[in-house]
Amino acid sequence: MKSRNTILGICLILLTSCIVKSLHPFYTKETITFDQNFIGDWQDSKKGKWKVISFKEEITKDNPVEKMDKEDLKIYKEYKNSYYILREYEDKEVIYLATPFKINNQKFLDFFPLDHQEGVDNLLQSHSIYTHSLVKYDVQKNGEIEIRWLDEDKFQTLFKQKKIKIRHETIGILNENYLLTASSKELQKFIEKYMASNDAEKWETSTKFTLTKVNATN
Repeated sequence: MKSRNTILGICLILLTSCIVKSLHPFYTKETITFDQNFIGDWQDSKKGKWKVISFKEEITKDNPVEKMDKEDLKIYKEYKNSYYILREYEDKEVIYLATPFKINNQKFLDFFPLDHQEGVDNLLQSHSIYTHSLVKYDVQKNGEIEIRWLDEDKFQTLFKQKKIKIRHETIGILNENYLLTASSKELQKFIEKYMASNDAEKWETSTKFTLTKVNATN
């Protein structure tokens, strides 16, 4: 599952310090809902190119289920309903796992960067902690998909105003970034409350994309 010229997501716009990061997934198994419409080739509003295929298809391409070792079989069972996403931007590529799920009929994606990608210094990678991020996923009437990351600046304000409570740690040289440490079930309860809030700007974010399909794949 390696690709040429790949680098870690922290080097690209998707996983910068301006999105909320979690140690645990935002989904639970019972909320996973696979959407076939997300499969295909897309271009985003920042001229990035996305190739989205099912993780099940990717992992079994050269490794049939019946021939998998114990480790690969565990990965297959855990992520068979997820997406394998390759995004190309300015001649660089990065690979993600994205798991689709629903809470109260709202679609979300849990993004997670695949580790052991080429082009990354081994010492740097050994210091990296791979985290989950939450994406609000909306299909527009014209078939475009709008994705919005949960914004860290918004969370910083809410934490300082003591308007939200959820287990977390602050990280970074200045302890300026937040890392959620709550369990997946606790995260889902939090998302439900957050969705029900009267804050009209709760999904405002600097990290968002509009995806336009350019070539459907089967």
